[in-house]
Amino acid sequence: MSASTASSEARVRGAGFGAAGPGSSRLVESDIASAAARVSGAEDINPGADRMARALARAFELWRDRDYARRCKAIAAIARSAGYSVAMLDNSIDALLKPFTTDALNSIAARVSPGGRIGRPRAAGFIAAGNVAGAGMHEIAIALMAGAGVVVKAASAEPIFFAEFARTLAEIDRGAGARIEVFHWSHARADLTAALIANCDWVMAYGDDLTIESLHNRPNVIGFGSRVSAALAAPGATDPSRIDRVAELLARDVALFEQLGCLSLHHLFVMSHTGDRARELAVRMSAALERMGTSMPPAKIPLRDAAEIRAVRERTRWRRIAGEPVELFEGRGLEWTVVFEPRPSLFASGAVLEDSFKVSPGFRTVHVTRVRDLGEFRDCIAALSGRVEAMAVAGDESEAAAVGAAVAAIGIPYVCAPGEMQSPPLDWRHGGGKFIDMMIEGR
Repeated sequence: MSASTASSEARVRGAGFGAAGPGSSRLVESDIASAAARVSGAEDINPGADRMARALARAFELWRDRDYARRCKAIAAIARSAGYSVAMLDNSIDALLKPFTTDALNSIAARVSPGGRIGRPRAAGFIAAGNVAGAGMHEIAIALMAGAGVVVKAASAEPIFFAEFARTLAEIDRGAGARIEVFHWSHARADLTAALIANCDWVMAYGDDLTIESLHNRPNVIGFGSRVSAALAAPGATDPSRIDRVAELLARDVALFEQLGCLSLHHLFVMSHTGDRARELAVRMSAALERMGTSMPPAKIPLRDAAEIRAVRERTRWRRIAGEPVELFEGRGLEWTVVFEPRPSLFASGAVLEDSFKVSPGFRTVHVTRVRDLGEFRDCIAALSGRVEAMAVAGDESEAAAVGAAVAAIGIPYVCAPGEMQSPPLDWRHGGGKFIDMMIEGR
């Protein structure tokens, strides 16, 4: 089935939800090679940047509507498969799609031209990760507007989102839909992954560091490996007039996508001369996470992740027994966990630099640490140089501007307000910017 059929559906192959054609066990290398040739070689169906932007804008408009049937069906299926709540996924997908406005897409379209940059791909492959539905959408949309044909290997753990979005695009514009094909196969099918890499000019790979490392010797692969995000609250964030709102928005940044993506909040640093206000923000965040258990019910946590969360809690309890001034706030079961430290761990006896930033096991587990100033904050994140993808900055207007500029100067790709961590702009320099520099003029 393809965009040239009467139903104008995108070509989607592989086993599972909404699939067409043979199952992934029946896919062969020539299927991937043929797909790359189809999406990139049919110049007569290349809609051009402006037309592609219009088609994408309409598709994103539909997908932002929570009542859109294809979105409802996809989210229900993803939730059922992954053990997520529909409410959490709805809020997460809303945040993901928020930047894809007509104006933003048109702005990108004006900065790309299909014959523009040397090295820009005619065929672009995408190896999607399974932890966050829709991760990679920024790069896929830009590639399509830049005139590339796109072949997506959806994750076998989440084969739904991109397949359904591609079908929407094809229903809107057959020419636009013909430029993208979606497959899925397991990690065991290394032959198919090799065929994707061999038949696409460039391949964007998403996943954990082990996944990216397995592809490190492929010169045409851009890897988006394991990265984390954090938040920094300036003193004004804990002012009584705004502390509850800040806590609510930061809790949302923790809860969306169950804290499993590169833009999820792992560790909050609070600038304060005393620990009282920083602790109060931790308390308010705990209350906000508790409320979100009703509005966005938590996921069914896999056993390995549950064990890691229990380990976080037990280490905190033992540290407190040993006399450290650390506090644990926890929800029912493993619904949420907040660990508060009035001083960074780098000052503890026997601590190493890596102890100063706590990478969360996910599923609404977050550390809150007081720091005295920006210098101490920089010390805390030094061990993660090059691995911090986003930073939410909270405070009054002047603080947010000044602290945000200082954070951006460190080299963090995306600096935003609390509550906006999952909604970076389309020209976000994801993973350091290699992809965006290749695709967009004037960078």
